[in-house]
Amino acid sequence: MIIGSGSLAVWLLLRYYQTRKRFVAQPSVEEKDQGQKMILPLRLQACERLILFLERISPETLVMRIQSPGMTVQQLHASLIRTIREEFEYNLSQQLYISATSWEKVRSAKEEIITLINSVTSGIPDNASSHELVKAILKASVEKDSSPVMIAIESIRDQINP
Repeated sequence: MIIGSGSLAVWLLLRYYQTRKRFVAQPSVEEKDQGQKMILPLRLQACERLILFLERISPETLVMRIQSPGMTVQQLHASLIRTIREEFEYNLSQQLYISATSWEKVRSAKEEIITLINSVTSGIPDNASSHELVKAILKASVEKDSSPVMIAIESIRDQINP
């Protein structure tokens, strides 16, 4: 059987990589354990930061922290949305340490809160006080069947305590 030069080259390359692969060291169990020990504190810190983020953007906490006397509806609305987005961007890197499912729930909670604020704001007259917007946001938040913040927090907790 005659092997063409191209086939011979492919065969030699495959043989070379198979031989080389046998000699490449695989991480030991101890090395894997050490890696897990190093990442665990980072994962716990990420979970803490994300739970803090979620608590800070919950409508009840957010409106009380952001509202100040003399704000217009538009000013309060803009401040609420800006605060949520800034805090989310600040915590973006934490997604590396949690599951994709938990991250999706965090992202979804943020989006649902923004949607709630936008929809409530659209029903408030422009000349109303920001206090009226706060009352409407709190009322809408309480009337919601499930809290997106609590759903996301539970997902993160499940990762810590499986």
